[in-house]
Amino acid sequence: MIKKNLVGQDVDVYTEQLENGLNVYLVPMKNMKRYFITYATRFGSLMTQFMPADSKKMEKVPNGIAHFLEHKMFEQENGEDVFNYFSKSGAYVNASTGYESTRYICSGMDNFIGNLKYLINFVNNPYFTDKNVEKEKGIIIEEVNMYKDDAEASLDNTSRYNLFQNDNHRFDIGGEVDDVKSITKEDLYLCYENFYQPQNMFVLAVGNIQVEKTLEAIREEFNNDKKYKQLPKVKYLNEPYKVRKEKEIVKFNVEIPKFVYSLKIKKEIFEIKNQYLIDLRLNLMLRMLFGSTSLFYEKGKLDDLFSSFYYNFDTTNQYIIISFFAETKKYEKLIELIKETLQNRNSILTKDDFMRSKKTMIANKIKASCYIDAISDSLYEDLINYGDVIYDKIDIIREISYEEMCKTCEKIDLDNNCTVVYVPKK
Repeated sequence: MIKKNLVGQDVDVYTEQLENGLNVYLVPMKNMKRYFITYATRFGSLMTQFMPADSKKMEKVPNGIAHFLEHKMFEQENGEDVFNYFSKSGAYVNASTGYESTRYICSGMDNFIGNLKYLINFVNNPYFTDKNVEKEKGIIIEEVNMYKDDAEASLDNTSRYNLFQNDNHRFDIGGEVDDVKSITKEDLYLCYENFYQPQNMFVLAVGNIQVEKTLEAIREEFNNDKKYKQLPKVKYLNEPYKVRKEKEIVKFNVEIPKFVYSLKIKKEIFEIKNQYLIDLRLNLMLRMLFGSTSLFYEKGKLDDLFSSFYYNFDTTNQYIIISFFAETKKYEKLIELIKETLQNRNSILTKDDFMRSKKTMIANKIKASCYIDAISDSLYEDLINYGDVIYDKIDIIREISYEEMCKTCEKIDLDNNCTVVYVPKK
């Protein structure tokens, strides 16, 4: 195995690629009682059009199928309850689907090897029938409708739909009710057989583990003569620059208005290919402009402009989306303050503030290295967002200059934006 250190965090990561292409990442942590296991595939809600390697036909599957597949993986042919198995050793098991990946997790203190092997085994052995697929539809439709009734989830979905014209980011990860109803067991097997392949998956284990024993257990689960398929060619639609809809006000079951104001920015304007560097520079900018110690936040609180406020940014193949969420009775004033802060960013972003933000970011990275869940989440995000673990984040943060950050921030286009406001029905 290859051993590398997370620079400045006193954490070692052992990596190995098995003969079948599966990548394994193991992080033993001394004096920890818990462990956290992830078994993941790079298959999410974006991948709805693809051409299998052994075919010349482009397949189109319903939206929400990656999420549906995640649900059905917990169905065992022998009828055993997966959750019950893990609960016997006091372990927690769950799964989640994103736009680009599906993640199966297990966390506990006892029976590590047994739980690791069981997690891999049930994900490696799907069992779909017409009957159990139909049964699951009602459960997932209920979940889809539940999120439609949730103000924040609905607000985010409406915003995404208005931001994108073609890109599948405009659709809810779970799909619409009609999508769910149309899914068949054949659709599920088609996606599973193409994307749940070792070369498209990885195992990540952090905490109270022994490296050699863990690797041996993983190898045993793949020690068979099974032939694996080559990965399919995924089709991604070209996304136009302009947002679909610039502004929408929706009457919803809320007591206080909520809004999301988003910018849709071309990746190509930043003129650097390193996505982590772009994300880092934007992260520093947003922290300085809108963080809890910023002038914006202080003014917003002083003028009672919001009861809650936060920001985030997402990336697609072509764009970066920066979004601001808030609950406020004065949404027009708050949106104007956000725009004003962004327009005046060059005068607000001082070098002293930049240095303080860098130190805080480094301190947070070091602090997070003491927590199993935080390390696991960080490594998982690296693997999905950047394709590999970024071992020298702290060094990269230290080396980034104020001038580099400002150069990146200057390129941000503020004209291509979208606003969605949810206001009380009455």
